[in-house]
Order: sequence, then C-alpha cells, then structure tokens
Amino acid sequence: MTTALRHRAGTNHKHNERQRQKKLLFGFGIGVVAILGLMLMFNGGSNAVPDFSATTITGETVHLSDYRGQVVMLNFWATWCPPCRAEMPTIEAAYEKYHDQGFAVFAINNAEQPAQIQPFAEALSLRFSIVLDTEAHLQRTFAISGYPTSLFISPDSDLYANHSGMLTPQQLDSYITTGLANIRPDPET
Repeated sequence: MTTALRHRAGTNHKHNERQRQKKLLFGFGIGVVAILGLMLMFNGGSNAVPDFSATTITGETVHLSDYRGQVVMLNFWATWCPPCRAEMPTIEAAYEKYHDQGFAVFAINNAEQPAQIQPFAEALSLRFSIVLDTEAHLQRTFAISGYPTSLFISPDSDLYANHSGMLTPQQLDSYITTGLANIRPDPET
C-alpha cells in the first residue's frame, strides 16, 4: 500500500469515527430533550399527571380527574404485542383484587380500532376500562415508545412509577400497594 493510500485510509477512519461520535452525541441530545420535555409536561418535574378525557370501548367517556383520590394504572398496549397479551390476565387479577380499595385501570390501546380490540378484550374477559386512542394522542402526550408501558398515578394525581415491559404479578402488586398506602381516609366517613 502506498503512503498516499495509507494516509487516505487513516483519514477515512478518523472521519468515520467523528461521524459516529456526532451521531452518538445527537442521540444523547435527543434523549436529554425528551427527558426535559417530560419534566416540563409534568409541571416542571413535580410529576403531576395532566388530566385527559377519552372514550372507552363501551362508549363511556372517562376523565382522569374523576379518579383523583384513587390509584390509577395507565397501561399502554396493543393487540399485536405478545407481552401485552401475556400481562393482561395479571392486570385483570390485580384489578379484581384491588378495585374495591381504590385501584383503577385505564388500558390505553395504541391506535387500533374497536373491531380489533373487542375480540381481544372478550377473549380475556377484561373488566377494567379499555380506552380508545385511535389517533395515538395519549401515546404522544405520555411519550410512549414501547409496549407494554404502565404508568402509576397516586391519589394526588402524581406519577409515582413508570414500568416499561411486561409486569410480573409481584411487580404489579408492589406498585399497587405502594400507591394504595397513600390513600387518605375520607374525613366524612
């Protein structure tokens, strides 16, 4: 190899390395911006969850603010997602166990139509709220990028846990009991 070719190969390697470093820094910068955006979205890092209203698969309109004072799980999922399907019986069992204690579930579907969702919900005998997000508005609001993702909201409407991936029964139980421990008794009862 001639000296000129070696010099050119060395220059190309340095150029490629600089390009790789730029891409890494760009990716890191995007991640930082996303985190800062989430912090601003949740009121400057106070973890307050923005209120929203949505329609369930049964046609009911639900408002997150109506559940203040309860522990709310927002579960972002899709029918095409195997881990989502696998964790649904765990969520249903937890809902049955804890809903009388102040636990609510909004299973927010990722941009699918009721005709896709209904057979899925019926096959698994799901009784918690299946929320339609046909335009993926809530997915964007909460910056959801993977499925399943579950957010846990305290009785004071603060985000206290965020879980990406399939939940085990033990993990779900821990998240729920942590939230339920913060429910204040109604002073009028």
